[in-house]
Amino acid sequence: MRNLTLLMRAGLVLCLLAGPAWADTVKFTADLAPVKPGDPGKGTATLSLDTATKMLSWSITYSGLAKPPVMAGFLAPAVKPADTADMVPMTLPTNATSPIAGSTKLTDEQVTGVETGNWILMLGTEEAPEIGGQVKKAG
Repeated sequence: MRNLTLLMRAGLVLCLLAGPAWADTVKFTADLAPVKPGDPGKGTATLSLDTATKMLSWSITYSGLAKPPVMAGFLAPAVKPADTADMVPMTLPTNATSPIAGSTKLTDEQVTGVETGNWILMLGTEEAPEIGGQVKKAG
């Protein structure tokens, strides 16, 4: 009986320790192309969404921008024509260089938006966005 109790306790501890592993992590990618045809910028983004904590993490590799990027963010189309587009800004370091990594916590609505493929990732300089692309589930 003592061995059974010990075995049950060990099983409970393992279940409790494995709890965080039950969270669903969804992977996404975005191929970044020039906003203006003929510009040399390009890039790739890999993203990871932890659906339990609603944390979105990313790594963006890019090249060909006119200057170091100073603005970046995720844009989602407005739900209704009268609404404004949702934007989730990304904090960039001063004189950012490739690759750029970071993370942010999302709202429930933002989680739904990124999961349904409605987001666009934009990266730009002081003048304007230079590269961007649609965020899609990694295949």
